[in-house]
Amino acid sequence: MKERVLDLVNKIRDGEGELTEEVRNALLDTDPFLIESAEAELIEEGVSREDIMLLCDARSEVFIAADEIDETILERPGHPIHTLMEEHRQILLFMTEVRAAAREMRAGGTGTDRTRSCLDEVEPFIKEARKHFDREENVLFPYLEKHGIEGPPKAMWSEHEVLRANEQELISLIARQRYMDPDEFINELECHASTLLALLNAHFHKENHVLFPMAVRALDVHEWNEARRQFQDIGPCGFAEPHAPLELSMTEVGSISPTQEIILQTGRLTAAELEMVLGKLPVDFTFVDENDQVRFFSNSPDRIFIRTPAVVGRKVQNCHPESSVQVVQRILEEFKAGTRDKAEFWLETGGRFIHIRYFPLRSVTGKYKGVLEMVQDVTDIRGLKGEKRLLDD
Repeated sequence: MKERVLDLVNKIRDGEGELTEEVRNALLDTDPFLIESAEAELIEEGVSREDIMLLCDARSEVFIAADEIDETILERPGHPIHTLMEEHRQILLFMTEVRAAAREMRAGGTGTDRTRSCLDEVEPFIKEARKHFDREENVLFPYLEKHGIEGPPKAMWSEHEVLRANEQELISLIARQRYMDPDEFINELECHASTLLALLNAHFHKENHVLFPMAVRALDVHEWNEARRQFQDIGPCGFAEPHAPLELSMTEVGSISPTQEIILQTGRLTAAELEMVLGKLPVDFTFVDENDQVRFFSNSPDRIFIRTPAVVGRKVQNCHPESSVQVVQRILEEFKAGTRDKAEFWLETGGRFIHIRYFPLRSVTGKYKGVLEMVQDVTDIRGLKGEKRLLDD
């Protein structure tokens, strides 16, 4: 693919901006995600930014007319698939407006109040749209995996990562506008908007015509009802029209009644008391068993990373994007081999400092029985100074 993309760059350069029919057809017939991946590799190998911008401009020109056709929305309003497909439509409409704003700015300089307002809406819209990916990755994909469908969800999640990166680039570009040459900004804006729109078109088409029909055939009514409830827990995208919820059926939590006591070495608790205790701990934790399956997660109201009941029974490797699976696998292998007794990471997100730790769990005889993941927001803890010995009034 790299050679094909580099050949396209050379043909575009030789044509001095005029796109031949051969180049146009090649761009239209190639999956935009493959082009995007090849571009990233070529940049790493030293291909100039100017050459990549030539290709970017060509993609912008070719995909200006490549809008997604209206899709037939599967199922009825309120069904999870209907919700996802309606969000596809709204996201494409918004990104089409962003591209139109860039073209208007190219024609008229700095643009009108309407175009500037459209650019101001990009970051909040994209942040709201991320719930769409969250619901697919944490609800729909786990249910598909339970039916033995693993390849398509993995492929879609990989594309989500590419889309997130492109969305962030667009947000960053708009944030830098005041520091850029106006013509340079407008050129890059049209390129970014057109590229992202092409990627979204390709991705949504695969989901609408392959992944979603597959899901409709695989999942039963009970699973769709549960998926709908878990969609609501994550929250709807604010830009999509709300529909009346489906009639939901209750799921059985287990064979232990809320009043039955669980006897432990250091005391005893009823199931209801245990749930109250776990729900109040200022740390999120997830238990993964010796077979790498998610068995339990705490359900605190301020959970940092999304967890849904759909992930219970899911392979922990499938709970992570392809880019980080290798790290997860290495931690598990070292825990099982006994060569590592913890792994920890920390990161900043949304202005908060997050501490993530993994610990192997072993029986009294030392046999590996699983792993405990603990995630804690330590922002306020890191800011503590001095002492506090008295209760505030």
